[in-house]
Amino acid sequence: MSEHGYTVVAPADDIEEKKIHSFEVDGVGIAICRFRDEFFAIENRCSHALATFDDGRLRGYRITCPLHGATFDIRDGSVTGAPAKKPIRSFPVRITDGMIEVDLSPVD
Repeated sequence: MSEHGYTVVAPADDIEEKKIHSFEVDGVGIAICRFRDEFFAIENRCSHALATFDDGRLRGYRITCPLHGATFDIRDGSVTGAPAKKPIRSFPVRITDGMIEVDLSPVD
């Protein structure tokens, strides 16, 4: 890990627009998404049935779980569509020297 809990994940140029890219960082499954040249990191596990988003869809700021169709906002992990009722975790992201860094520090 680097300063303030940030960990290097991938080169920013490797993350395609409107695609879901899955990584495991320090034992945590995360999904990195790029939309309108912004990068977002969320927990790669639906809060409804614990499926990953690997085969899900990304439309705008909304990610869809491939198992039952629950949707979440990639900006903050909030639920945007049933059957999920609980949000998923989102992580702070920054770009340093062309590399995506994610802060996996626990939320206080």
